[in-house]
Amino acid sequence: MNNVWKEGHILSKHKELFLHEFQDGENLNFIVAKDHEKNIIGIFGFIKYNYTENPDMAGSLWKVDPKVKEPLLGLKLREYFKKNIKHRFFAAPGAGLQTKPIYKIIKVNWAKMEQFYIANPTIKNFKIAKNPLLKKITTFSKKTVSILKVEDVTKLKSFVFDNKESVPYKDFTYFIKRFVSYPIYKYDIFTVMQNDTIKNIFVCRSVSANGAKVYRIVDFYGQLDYIKEIAYFFYNYIIEHNFEYVDFIAYGFDKKLLEDAGFSPLDFNNDSVVIPNFFEPFMQKNTPVYCVWDKTHLTFRQCKADGDQDRPNELKYEKL
Repeated sequence: MNNVWKEGHILSKHKELFLHEFQDGENLNFIVAKDHEKNIIGIFGFIKYNYTENPDMAGSLWKVDPKVKEPLLGLKLREYFKKNIKHRFFAAPGAGLQTKPIYKIIKVNWAKMEQFYIANPTIKNFKIAKNPLLKKITTFSKKTVSILKVEDVTKLKSFVFDNKESVPYKDFTYFIKRFVSYPIYKYDIFTVMQNDTIKNIFVCRSVSANGAKVYRIVDFYGQLDYIKEIAYFFYNYIIEHNFEYVDFIAYGFDKKLLEDAGFSPLDFNNDSVVIPNFFEPFMQKNTPVYCVWDKTHLTFRQCKADGDQDRPNELKYEKL
């Protein structure tokens, strides 16, 4: 990774993070291609969404040494994974544009994820966003629910993570590893409660740049029945905590329901409004995220923290 992909790549420097992402018992979730001299010339990493016998999986760190003259080596790595690593379903955000032709060949779906946001109307001088649409959210439905920050994650065990209707299936074990035991980022976890029943779980993270901060919804569990209550909650939350905006990068969620609740969709073809995605390093521009997934009859949903998208990139986290 350091020599071929990117010098100083954090996963080549931070052993704890690398093992957290890819260690699976005594194994590493990697497929490796070697030449006749045993030099590594290609890699394909993968991450489990659940820990069943036939798990859903995401791809990560798919790279071939460009100096190696091995035709279609990247495709061969992907096909080896498909045939030899037992899994039910494959999906991942963060697909590089250079992989689009390969996914087309193997008939895997490809799409641009959407980015929704609610901007803080009390901010007079935006330092991260540029010209965001300001909406005042004053009303929401009268459903009796409460939104609570989670302090005891064991209480989340009562939530039905597998709704049988959508993929990928992310189980409780995955959730704890991804958001509670994560070695670097600190995540905030919230639940939507109705009559002591968890209806939704959503995960957020605060990000700073240019002397300001924003709030990011990186994962979401459950249906959108209470999205108006959630939007109203975030509208007040970002005002109370002085965030410039809250955003949600996702695919497969009902756009109209999100807009009706108060979220604004980002138009990637209009640079007059900027809601940045990259913060390590910070780039004050719109950057779309692409996702891929196996063909399926189930509902496909993807969030920013799926796969390896919401992970550190900068060497300020370096651990040799």
